[in-house]
Amino acid sequence: MRVLSFLMAVMLLITSFATAMAQEEETMMFTDPKVLPKLDGMPELLRFQDGTEVKTAEDWQRRREEILGLYEYYIYGYMPDRAQETVSYTLTPLADGSGYDMTITVAANEKTASFTVTVTLPKTEAPAGGYPYFVEYIWAWPGFPAVSQNQLYAASRGYAGIAYNPIPVAADNNTFTGAYYTLYPYYTKDPTDKTGVLLAWAWGVSKIIDAMELGAGAEMNINPSLSLVGGVSRYGKSVAVAGAYDERIKVCIPSCSGAGGLAPFRTSNQGKTYDLTSLGGNAAWMNESMNEPLSNLKSGESYWFTWNFRYLASPEVIPVEQYMLSALTAHPDRHMIIVTGITSEGWNNTEGQCFSFLASQPVWDLLGCPDQNNMIIHLDGHAILQSDMEYILDYCDVHLFGKDPADVKSDLSQMKGNLFLEHNQDVLGDEFVPYLNWETVCPFDS
Repeated sequence: MRVLSFLMAVMLLITSFATAMAQEEETMMFTDPKVLPKLDGMPELLRFQDGTEVKTAEDWQRRREEILGLYEYYIYGYMPDRAQETVSYTLTPLADGSGYDMTITVAANEKTASFTVTVTLPKTEAPAGGYPYFVEYIWAWPGFPAVSQNQLYAASRGYAGIAYNPIPVAADNNTFTGAYYTLYPYYTKDPTDKTGVLLAWAWGVSKIIDAMELGAGAEMNINPSLSLVGGVSRYGKSVAVAGAYDERIKVCIPSCSGAGGLAPFRTSNQGKTYDLTSLGGNAAWMNESMNEPLSNLKSGESYWFTWNFRYLASPEVIPVEQYMLSALTAHPDRHMIIVTGITSEGWNNTEGQCFSFLASQPVWDLLGCPDQNNMIIHLDGHAILQSDMEYILDYCDVHLFGKDPADVKSDLSQMKGNLFLEHNQDVLGDEFVPYLNWETVCPFDS
């Protein structure tokens, strides 16, 4: 009898395990990217894959995981499990006394790899808990400074600057070399192992935060929980990815991110004319250039993405859209500040990024933090300008440290209202975004 009971218990355990595995496999099933059907319009942000509407903050957390899973499989790849990594760091004082070189070493899969960032510390007294810190992707090209003007400006405002050159983490080409790929080789049999370079760069940001949490922050009087992360162009794409994948990033600042960043694959602004007087431009300006096409990303720049991305036949088959990537940053304890220029930025699709800003707003509303989703549009410049930095740091002074908005230089209301849309709501609603009911999904009431 005891033997029979034992056997029944074992069979029950096996059945339960098999059921759990089957359920897990079911939740992880994805359609082959080669045969994805065309969708009628944009994928809906606040609706589960089964058609159920997202109504609560709890619903959103489940929907968030569902969306993230689609990005992992079809667009960017998978972030490695932090629990399977061992992270360490060393700090080397800079000769001029302005800060440190911080070398981060990661051990995983019986291998180790390292990369180095430069930390510039403020000369002002640190607030309680330590300085906030601005991680900025930098261009390590000949003639470019190791520490940018933005980092120096941040340090002058009481924010530590961290110059992050992502190239040692992952080369900006299809060789799939660098610290990340030393640990996680790209050329494996499993397509899900083929993490793209944009996510590899984002992984580097996560390792910087890991180091801060492990003790580097305490040694430098930096608050590990107050991270600002920014980057421009292809680096802006990676910043948006980092903000979606790592919820520890406090303020996400993707700049000029374009296609593969926060510009939807399904939008185009070619041939449209806008009134830019609110930004100091001429009354009429027409975008004549083509936005970066999916075909280009799938060919010469396919290494930015996971293996499955190259099999997406057209924008209409992609089961996610980039306004969803923006929404993945939404959280009561987090902030999004999208930065971009408008003139000479046709390739960058500023209007598409604006759409992502507006179309992701319902999630911030649902979570009770509507004012934490923001956008700065300057007239000209493929960069985070110092004027943008003034907005950003004034905003952070208010939202992170409780400073009175009346006591900062910037008019922070402009981060919701300077979108050049004020004069052109009807144009944008009727022509720019034919994929959604604009008044219902993105009411312009800010």
